[in-house]
Amino acid sequence: MPTLTQPKVSKAILIASIVFITACSSSSIKEKINKAGDVAGQTAGEFIEGAVKGAKKAFDVTLVTPETLKEKGVEFGKATVSSDSAGTDNMLILYVIFNKDFEGKLTAKAYDQQALEMGRAMITVSGKAGEARFVEFHFDKRTNIGSKDKLTIE
Repeated sequence: MPTLTQPKVSKAILIASIVFITACSSSSIKEKINKAGDVAGQTAGEFIEGAVKGAKKAFDVTLVTPETLKEKGVEFGKATVSSDSAGTDNMLILYVIFNKDFEGKLTAKAYDQQALEMGRAMITVSGKAGEARFVEFHFDKRTNIGSKDKLTIE
């Protein structure tokens, strides 16, 4: 029975490699690889988006506003908790909508899960009817607003 010598084996491996590389360089293989990469990228993107939404839902705080502010023409839109340069989750970013001319002070108070006050921040705002903007309430750096905490605006 004939046996393959070393040079013949190497030559066979070289030919098989060339055939494989040539086959992989065809446009249909490339398209399939690109399609698989696209699907994997979409899946990863959807996972990340879902994780971000889940984390945001888990970190939604309760915001309570008195009717007296609405009567004065002040309403609130989006509210988020963030960190300033001095602390962790100690800043309330609030979108304020002015339905009437307003000038005055707003006080934000933070309460923990046991309804104990743990921080307050005051700002002066003014706006004309029809205006709206984001404002920031900076709490003490030791105020860490958690996902189950409550915030009030007065």
